[in-house]
Amino acid sequence: MADELKKSDLEILVATMNRSNLNFLIPMFPFAHFSEFSILVINQTDGENLIISEYENVRVINSYEKGLSKSRNLALQNTSGKVALIADDDVVFIQGFDSKILKTHQINNDFSVICFQTLTDENKPYSIYRKEEFWMKEKDFRDVLSIELTFKPEDTRKKNIFFNEYFGLGAKFQDAESLFFLRRANHNQLKVLFSPENIVIHEAFSSSDDVASDRLIYAKMAGFYKRYNSRAYFFLVKFVFFLVRKSYISFKEIIPKFKIGLNGIQDYKNLLKSKSESKYD
Repeated sequence: MADELKKSDLEILVATMNRSNLNFLIPMFPFAHFSEFSILVINQTDGENLIISEYENVRVINSYEKGLSKSRNLALQNTSGKVALIADDDVVFIQGFDSKILKTHQINNDFSVICFQTLTDENKPYSIYRKEEFWMKEKDFRDVLSIELTFKPEDTRKKNIFFNEYFGLGAKFQDAESLFFLRRANHNQLKVLFSPENIVIHEAFSSSDDVASDRLIYAKMAGFYKRYNSRAYFFLVKFVFFLVRKSYISFKEIIPKFKIGLNGIQDYKNLLKSKSESKYD
């Protein structure tokens, strides 16, 4: 039996930008003061806005790099928790979220990564979730939000699991950072569990919901090529006609959107040729 996990064993890894104080944490914890929790803040800044924490439980790293996956990786390298929770600065935690996470990890000690659920600010499920716990496989990773991710840092460090810094907001391909983190964990024999417990609230719209944007089409097709190689061209055709069928784009936009997808595939292929992405395989 693993040692009983305590509240202090959970560290919340918060990504933020250009902050000069910790006041943004206050609305994230409406039921308690944030200093009651172990928190690591990664503040990506230009140097003019720096955070200095006066709270023992709240650590801050002011970073001069940009990109969400870079922020996540810096947090992964520096977390001291037995269990870590990924968070953004615009979420609201549900009372009791920490006990849910720790209890689930305690019971399922052989799982290194556990994904939970998000509620919208309208008190509705953010996604279509299964109603029972299950062992997740690659086909289940696509819709997982990073704010639903919890993991044991000791396990992820042993297997060298981290976020792909070419994917995610602020990166070259602005999508799928959680997908490729989970995929890397799965490929390295770390077990991933889904738990049907709500832990966090987020507004109903997410930047990843802008399915017809040039940014997302470009990134999505790069991600398809990473996962499926040449079959990405088939998925590009299928995806563009899905956008037309759902009236996300008009018929006159088909060719321009198709070209954007082709650019995403080609730019990822060029990245492969340069070998600069090989460490993320």
